Amino acid sequence: MSDGLPVLWQYSFSNYNEKARWALDFKGIRHRRHSVMPGWPRNLWLSRGDRTLPLLDLGARRIMDSTRIIAALEERVTDPALYPADPEERRRALELEDFFDEHAGHDMRRVGFWELREDVRYARDFRTTDQPRVARAIGRVVLRVGFPFVWRYMSARYGFTEEAVERSRETLAAALDRIESERDGGPYLVGDSFTVADLTAAALLYPMVWPPEFQYRLPPAPASAFVDSVRGHPALDWLSEIWRNCRPVSAAV
Repeated sequence: MSDGLPVLWQYSFSNYNEKARWALDFKGIRHRRHSVMPGWPRNLWLSRGDRTLPLLDLGARRIMDSTRIIAALEERVTDPALYPADPEERRRALELEDFFDEHAGHDMRRVGFWELREDVRYARDFRTTDQPRVARAIGRVVLRVGFPFVWRYMSARYGFTEEAVERSRETLAAALDRIESERDGGPYLVGDSFTVADLTAAALLYPMVWPPEFQYRLPPAPASAFVDSVRGHPALDWLSEIWRNCRPVSAAV
């Protein structure tokens, strides 16, 4: 496209990609989205080396990493802001963004895919979310045939081992406790308004609540021993409320 709009390269189902989408939508930035099929050549090229999705083409810049994307969007569109104006609140919000990036997002992915490793059919449906009909059908066949290779690749890249998964379960439970500690009964994690801290927690932990506000048609929520183990935690109600009250409509065109 030559219309100058930002272009987001994404996995529709991914929690880190949702973080970038939410920021674009929150700021009302018109943009285009390209949903990449996992394992296809374009995906392998975009995520080569230490690269990963989401990637945002913003003017002449190609920005990798959801945190860097949000920082660039804050510079481009200052209102509405995701970074608080108060210096101390801004410090706290950015600290929490980093905390959930490092102590929630990767762990959510690890636990989720570990629990799906025995259900190849569901994993195919989930990973082909938002793909065109023909590509979705081809992708299901490719993922079915190539699942052993895909699983070895993901295990090596993301540390899918039983020991790592158990640590991730503990990390996720601690992240829920951190939410409750930080908000201290209030509607937001920092101050009196929605910030990057709330966005990050809600986007990265979305598989715990499978929100109806998610913009793409996901398959029904899978059975999850981990989610069952934390069911009733008050932070889950908070996550659902943030999705219900703060997730704007899509600004994609």
